[in-house]
Order: sequence, then structure tokens, then C-alpha cells
Amino acid sequence: MIVGIEISYFIISLFYNIKYEAFNHLQDYRSISVIVLIVGTIMLLYHLQKRNAENALKAKEADLIKINQLKTEAELQALQSKINPHFLYNALNAITSLIHEDPDKAEDMTIKLSKLFRYSINSQHENFCSLQEEIDILNTYLAIEKVRFGDRINFDIDTDNTLSHMQFPRFLLQPLVENALKHGLKDTAENGLLAVKVIKEDNQAHIFVRDNGSPFPTELIAGYGLQSTFDKLTLLYPNSHEIEMSNEPIKQIKITIPLSA
Repeated sequence: MIVGIEISYFIISLFYNIKYEAFNHLQDYRSISVIVLIVGTIMLLYHLQKRNAENALKAKEADLIKINQLKTEAELQALQSKINPHFLYNALNAITSLIHEDPDKAEDMTIKLSKLFRYSINSQHENFCSLQEEIDILNTYLAIEKVRFGDRINFDIDTDNTLSHMQFPRFLLQPLVENALKHGLKDTAENGLLAVKVIKEDNQAHIFVRDNGSPFPTELIAGYGLQSTFDKLTLLYPNSHEIEMSNEPIKQIKITIPLSA
């Protein structure tokens, strides 16, 4: 304020040939200070109001992010794979038929079924596990299905050993394998093959589920198992995963996810 007044008087003195007296304008200081006080107060109130509005907006954004996170968690929990009732029905029938023929095998199958259910129940609040844990539970599931299919289908599980401790989407493989058994290989009388392969390439994991059963239809309508898997991947890896389904040269589902999960 003072510098502005002095500069103004100095310029006027140059134009109108008036003697300039530095810092001798007390009355102007007093009058201008009132204007400065009013303008400064208005500016202060404006900035305070702006800051409060920004803080309120940030708080709402934080609440929205939290709501979205809770929504995502709820959706993931809803999508956690549930044991298919048809699988349970078939497994229990197989156990019943084995009770008199092979009690030890029936007991072993019952234990495996219990382990599978326990894994399903305990996974409701966890979205990831190690790949090794996922493969262990898949082998438990396949051990039960082998009793049902016998020698009609051969199972082949092949994973990269360096990926054993990779953070892997929990209960991702079992619904894909179950879908292959239910739709692709259900009418296979002999020499059926179902293969699961997980490999590492660059900074990605490639997951293959292959079978030599009936090809995918031209217009595939995903059932609950496939659709829940696709939805889960969308929630866990938005815009950073790929799903490919093909019949040639081999029938397979290929899923690509980042390793930095």
C-alpha cells in the first residue's frame, strides 16, 4: 500500500512538475488502509470459503473412494466360488456307492470333500492366495472328480515353479476346470484330456485351461461359473487382464494377469 502510494506520487510529480516528498502522505495512508482492509477481508473470506469447499470436496471424494472399495469387496465376496450343487450331488452319490465297495476310498473322498468345503468357506474374506495353495485345492477337487470319471479323463497340471508364491486370485481355477468337465468333456467316453498350465512371461502370468472335448459354441453364453470368474477378474484387475477363448489350434481358455498383484 505504502509503496504503491509513493510510486503514484512520484509518477505524478514527473508528469506535472510537482515537488515529490517521499513518505509524507500520512492522510493517504489512513484512507487507503481502510480500502485495503475491506478488500483484504473480502479476499480472506473468499479464500477461506474456497478452502472449506475444497476440504469438503476432498472429504466427499474420500467417502466415495471408500464406498467404492466397500462395494468392490462386497462384490468380490458375492463372487467367491460356491461349490456347485450338481458337483456336491454327484460327489455324495459316488461316496455312497463306495461305502460298501471300498470303505477306505469312500472315507478318503469324504475327507477331500470336507477340505474343499472348508477352503470355500474360509476364502470368503480373502481375494488372493499363493498359486501353490490354489493348485493344492484344485488337485483336491480333481481327486474327487477322478472317482466319478475314472479312466475316461486324464488330468495334467503344469505350473512354473518360480510362480509358487505368486499372489493368485483365490478360487479362480476350480470354476474353469469344472466348466470344462461339465460342458466340454461330459460326453467323453475315453481318452479325454483336461490340462491346466500356468507360465510366466515378462511381468505377466498366463493361465491356460485346455480340454479336447466339445468346442466352444460360436455364440457363447457364459454360465454362472464362467461369468463369476470374468467378473472377479474385472474387479481384481481393472483394465489390466485379458481373456481369450479359442477352439483352434487347441480348445482353451487363456487368462493373462499381471504378476504385480
